[in-house]
Amino acid sequence: MNKYQLTGEARLHDYLVDGTKQQVKLWQVVALCDFSDVKAGQLGGWIENEDNLSQQGHCWIYGHESVVYGGSCVTEDAQIHGSSTLCHQAHVSGKSFVEQSLISGECRIFDAARILNGSQVIAVRGLTADDNKLLQIYGNATINASRVVHQAQVFGNALVNNAFIEHRAEVFGHAILEGNDENNIWVCDCARVFDNARIIAGRGDDQIPTIRYSSQVYGNALIKGDCVLKHQVHIFDDATLIGGPIQLDNKVQIYGQARITGNVLIENSVNIYDKAAVDGLGGELIHIRGIKDINGEQRVTRSPFYGVY
Repeated sequence: MNKYQLTGEARLHDYLVDGTKQQVKLWQVVALCDFSDVKAGQLGGWIENEDNLSQQGHCWIYGHESVVYGGSCVTEDAQIHGSSTLCHQAHVSGKSFVEQSLISGECRIFDAARILNGSQVIAVRGLTADDNKLLQIYGNATINASRVVHQAQVFGNALVNNAFIEHRAEVFGHAILEGNDENNIWVCDCARVFDNARIIAGRGDDQIPTIRYSSQVYGNALIKGDCVLKHQVHIFDDATLIGGPIQLDNKVQIYGQARITGNVLIENSVNIYDKAAVDGLGGELIHIRGIKDINGEQRVTRSPFYGVY
């Protein structure tokens, strides 16, 4: 027995393909029986055809302004709320929850993932050598007021607020990205944030944490404010970076209980660990470069002479 049917209500929906306006005819759905918290006769959202909403499970399009078309589908127990759009091969399944968001392109949203509050999930393949990799958001991951694009992966219990995750970046485990209405967090390229790591944007100009080029933040590491990580930088254990501006580049490792604060540039195979600290609190740039180990309880408050440390 079918759980819903198409009503006689149809509308044309406009969308763009490479800057050219296209139209698709959509039909509103109506429930034929009670299931989950849906009652027989309850109107739902709009679909192109019955391939867009499974007759099985408890999935439903609750939002009367929500639209699903272009080979996209909602299956199992997934829920679509508010004014949401699923298009161009997006697949939402499991107990996923989408509210007031856009999901576009060939991607998979499943398990108990949540996409909320104006988030945009835009899948694009073919930008990397790994052409077959699909954008996925799954587990208990939550995406809130954020953009996840290209072939990115977000899973586990990751919490993403006001962030931009792109290319093949990964956020997982219990990681938290906490942007705000002034500053997003940017995780891109092949960067990874995982375990219990926390990335927190500051308030005011340029307080945007940026994790790029295969850099990784993990363990219980904390990064806050104007911090930029580039080219295989690793921040882990209980290390903290409080910007800024802080810029770390080219195989820098900060770990243990090490601390970096203030105006600091560290590059080219520097390791800082144990309880060591680099504190650029006077406003003058501290620049550390080359193959160096700063450890123990050393505290650096000015740029070292070449060859020191």
